[in-house]
Amino acid sequence: MTPRELREFVVYGFETTHAALDAEDLLKAGGVSVVPIPAPRALGVSCGIAMRVSPEETAAAERILTEGRVDWASRAVMHDV
Repeated sequence: MTPRELREFVVYGFETTHAALDAEDLLKAGGVSVVPIPAPRALGVSCGIAMRVSPEETAAAERILTEGRVDWASRAVMHDV
C-alpha cells in the first residue's frame, strides 16, 4: 500500500455557529467548494465549526466573506490526506 500524499487547504474559524453557517451559505452561493469541519486546535478558540477551502479558492472565499460581512476569527493553513 502506498502512502497518501498530504494536501494543503485553508481553514477558517468563526466566533459563533451562526457566523459559520452564514459563511457556508455565502461561500456555496458564490461557487466556492467549501466543506464544514470540526474546528482544528490550530484555530484557537472558536465555535467548533470551521470552513475548509482549497488554497486556490482562498482569495475568492475571503472576498465573498468580506462582501457578505461575515468575519472569520482565525485562519490556518493545514495539511491532510
